[in-house]
Amino acid sequence: MAWTLLWPKSLEDFYTILYDLSDTQAYVFRGHASADWLHLVPSLHRGLAPQSKFAEKVFVEATAIRAFRRHARSLLLPSELTYFDRILDSITLMQHYGAPTRLLDWTLSPWVACYFAVQGASASGTGGDAAIWAFNSRELRQRNHESRASVEFRHFNDLTIADSVEAWAMAALAEKSFVDVFRYKYANQQMGAQQSLFTISSMLGEDHDIALARSLREPWQTLKIVIPAAQKQKLRQRLFAMNVSPLALFPTLDGVGRNIRETIESGLPQDDEGLLWILEANARARGARLKPKRTRRIRR
Repeated sequence: MAWTLLWPKSLEDFYTILYDLSDTQAYVFRGHASADWLHLVPSLHRGLAPQSKFAEKVFVEATAIRAFRRHARSLLLPSELTYFDRILDSITLMQHYGAPTRLLDWTLSPWVACYFAVQGASASGTGGDAAIWAFNSRELRQRNHESRASVEFRHFNDLTIADSVEAWAMAALAEKSFVDVFRYKYANQQMGAQQSLFTISSMLGEDHDIALARSLREPWQTLKIVIPAAQKQKLRQRLFAMNVSPLALFPTLDGVGRNIRETIESGLPQDDEGLLWILEANARARGARLKPKRTRRIRR
């Protein structure tokens, strides 16, 4: 059930692979800053005590969902209140705002995945190889459609349609493994900009790469594409040229701050031609004043 590992020989080969996968309109992508990470582990799973009983883990998740719904409702935008109609939508919003959940983020765009993979890239090439994970979502949906009569799907469906925390917890206690991919029911600006979607497993604590590989058994259906450390900085600069940058992916003031920080880190200009012209004009003026002085000293 291992994922197929691809090592492109050059950035051009890397681009070709991503273009080919994107052209199928079947694959979804996730960027990881380290290719050494062996598994796709949702944030909630990383926080659960491994020695805890399964029911205790479900209780932790349920109380987290209840806490988010209690405290977030009065702080949400009016357009986001619809996320509280269904527990799965609430969890989608939790994921967006940084709370730990059983969901894992993916994107329809391989270039958005690349952006997250090369964060922290330096000109020295330190930090290790990065990776893009990709799986065939069309094949997964087809397989899941064929499994609609199974017990696993019935419990998974109970989970996804739950409209109360109690109903969610009861469905989660079934301990049946079923993995699926879905898009948000209601998009906010950032989700739309990043072309986000999510995987969810009905088995709390299950790594998503294992669940996906169990469903998608052909080698071409689950791929892990390595980005060499030495190429990360160059790829990061090219992504900025493609407008795959914080200004595009984070349409908030936070995105503006991130964009300034990351352009400095990447050695890229801030695109302020007026200021650049002033600085260059001042440099030329200083040079013009200094040149005659040097000439006079040489004549003496």
